[in-house]
Amino acid sequence: MPQRLSLDPTTFAWLLRLQGPSLGLWRAAEIAVLRQCEYPRPILDLGCGDGLVSAMVLEQIDAGIDPDPKALEKASQMGLYRHLENSFVEASSLPEGHFGSIISNSVLEHIPNLEPVLVKARKLLRPGGRLVFTVPTEQFAESLTFPSRRYSSWRNRQLCHLNLWSESRWRDALEKAGFELGTIKPYLQRRLVFYWDLLELLQQARLARRRLFGIAWRRLPPRMIHSLASRISRLDLSAPAPGGGRLIVAHKAS
Repeated sequence: MPQRLSLDPTTFAWLLRLQGPSLGLWRAAEIAVLRQCEYPRPILDLGCGDGLVSAMVLEQIDAGIDPDPKALEKASQMGLYRHLENSFVEASSLPEGHFGSIISNSVLEHIPNLEPVLVKARKLLRPGGRLVFTVPTEQFAESLTFPSRRYSSWRNRQLCHLNLWSESRWRDALEKAGFELGTIKPYLQRRLVFYWDLLELLQQARLARRRLFGIAWRRLPPRMIHSLASRISRLDLSAPAPGGGRLIVAHKAS
């Protein structure tokens, strides 16, 4: 049995209020599993985006890198990052052999050519440094609301999922780039991925170009959000392998 994984009600309420129920649920599992890891400094956030999720995991991050300037503008207002760089990591000017750890949350599954990214990540780490990342798994598409290949293909295209890999494929890719695979922790069992997808569909539904679910959600009073968060925080977000998502920790090979 996997070790129980949960998130505190305060953080859950923040996620529900800010990101809605579907993304809030997925992010809750990511934050909970990322909080279980250690991050030797200096820390690099690879694909940091706006920094909202990372701020729920770490109090301060030495550097963040992302190709989206608008996301970085928001990240700069978080007070989380000492340095931000607007670049793809493989073209970055960050010092090599410098970082103790690299964190990357739900980024690597979107990258078309992953090998140079992993190679660059290894170069940026000091000897023994760790790469900590989360990604959806090969089981993700099998757990969605509608058990149809056409539907799962549509959802993966919509979400820009390119690398829904098995453990063995991640091991091969990481070892080829000069890493040693360490910890693997699955999260979000099938039924929670099903509910996540159903909630996401409800949030996307429109009537007269208006997303009614989102409008209704934003009108919920804070006390109701906190009550809901208190109940949902009792959920076990862990999963038997492979799960809907997977945390992987790899170390720079000596």
